[in-house]
Amino acid sequence: MSSKEITQGLVKYFKSDQWQELMHMLTQQEEEIYHIHMYWENRIEAQSLIRLMESYFAKKGMSLDRKIDLTSPKPGVAGLHSIHPHDPARNLYIPAVDMYWRYNPNVVMEAAAPDKGESGKNLIGWGKNYMDNYYKQFDFKCVGPKEEREIKRYFESAHWKKTVRLIESGLYTHVHANLEINFDPWILKTLAIDELTKIGWKMDHVIPCVYIAVNNEYTGKIVFLTAYPEEVWDFGWYYNPDVVIRPATFVFSGYLPEDGDIRYDVWTKKYLYELLARDKYEPLTDAQIEDIIEQV
Repeated sequence: MSSKEITQGLVKYFKSDQWQELMHMLTQQEEEIYHIHMYWENRIEAQSLIRLMESYFAKKGMSLDRKIDLTSPKPGVAGLHSIHPHDPARNLYIPAVDMYWRYNPNVVMEAAAPDKGESGKNLIGWGKNYMDNYYKQFDFKCVGPKEEREIKRYFESAHWKKTVRLIESGLYTHVHANLEINFDPWILKTLAIDELTKIGWKMDHVIPCVYIAVNNEYTGKIVFLTAYPEEVWDFGWYYNPDVVIRPATFVFSGYLPEDGDIRYDVWTKKYLYELLARDKYEPLTDAQIEDIIEQV
């Protein structure tokens, strides 16, 4: 495929219904959206996609305020993880976007078929309305002084210390530390930030969301976008009315670390690099990216 055909294909994609709907989700004022997943067929090289997205959002007045990570959330799928546009004039949070693809040598870039996405969609988001409805199914318990002490003791536990080591190890593109809890998970977020501050970590954003995990159904999570170190990691949580807090006693999504510890989900850099090296991707030059951006 020629350079001109690749440029034309990307311009066409940025004008597509899927991309235009994404931009509406990022800029609408009706509801605060927290997180978005989108799915493609793609043959453009990953590092080129990072540069392309940085340039695109800068042109649109929403320069990214964090780096883009590469990840692989499941076999055969690669992705740009946590694209985070920023508009200082906007009151509502601009959601972090994960853009996932399967390699297809017969296209430049186009929306995946809905059945190749998530919940029958190739573009899906979770915001205030979704999370309010999701939380209604749980009888969250009151957290008083006794429960607060128990939650704080969790942050002295081996599970918490291992969580920090996994995030800092450099071996993973993403880490979930999974818990069973019986209280509103935003309390967990507040106390976690206190503990992270003690070890010198700084926070950009924290968002409530869900992901497909326990019983292949949507499971709660709290997403931490730390500024230092610049990482994205999550507490996965499952409601258990009989415990205040404890590390998971069963598998969540099944993407376990090398030691088989069922209390975590991790996505490895090793698999990501093997996946990206498997196929022949097309790189973009700086001139190509400039040309594409000028046309969209």
